Amino acid sequence: MSAYRIYLIRHGLTEANFSGKYIGATDVDLCEQGVASLLSLKEQYEYPNVGRVYSSPLKRSIQTARLIYPHMTPVTVDDLREYSFGEFENKTAEELKELPSYRAWLDSAQQTVPPHAEAPADFSQRVLDGLDAVIRDMMKDKISDAAVFTHAGVITALLCACGLPKRPYSEWAVEGGCGFTLSINAWLWGNERLFEVFTPLPYGKDVDSVMLDYQKELDTEEE
Repeated sequence: MSAYRIYLIRHGLTEANFSGKYIGATDVDLCEQGVASLLSLKEQYEYPNVGRVYSSPLKRSIQTARLIYPHMTPVTVDDLREYSFGEFENKTAEELKELPSYRAWLDSAQQTVPPHAEAPADFSQRVLDGLDAVIRDMMKDKISDAAVFTHAGVITALLCACGLPKRPYSEWAVEGGCGFTLSINAWLWGNERLFEVFTPLPYGKDVDSVMLDYQKELDTEEE
């Protein structure tokens, strides 16, 4: 049975990571620090060789893909774009705190849907369709290894739904330029929508370090 390897990588930092804005569908560039961090990761560690590079259509993902794999042209997959926060897009918690819809969203542990936002079930199905499109394209063109550049929400949604071994949502969070290796067995994916997750990326950067750096990023946003 055919097996494929996908390197699922989060895009680099944007200004929104420091301002605390909800940026999902909003199309923003990497910030200077984001570019510098990615170049530092590339210099210190190793990214795998791949036969193809896929990306969310949003600029921050495409820019990350081009920095990591400068000699390859990313194939964009629309369904791998980030979750849309609707009316909360491009706003901070401070700007939203008086809105009843925002307070309800927080009180529900983000289980309610913000006005004009994407329903979580629709988002989950969309990103599954996006990954399936990547896998089908790899099968069609006999590509055994590929990199996929996308967003934190997309990565955690995919790994929580399909990743083995099963882990809590928080354990799938990674910093910009980092990610996980997916081993795709064609039968297991086609019949069960499951895949194995192993080896954090880039090579040489252990998963504890990835998680620690990501938590520092969150702490910076909250200050």
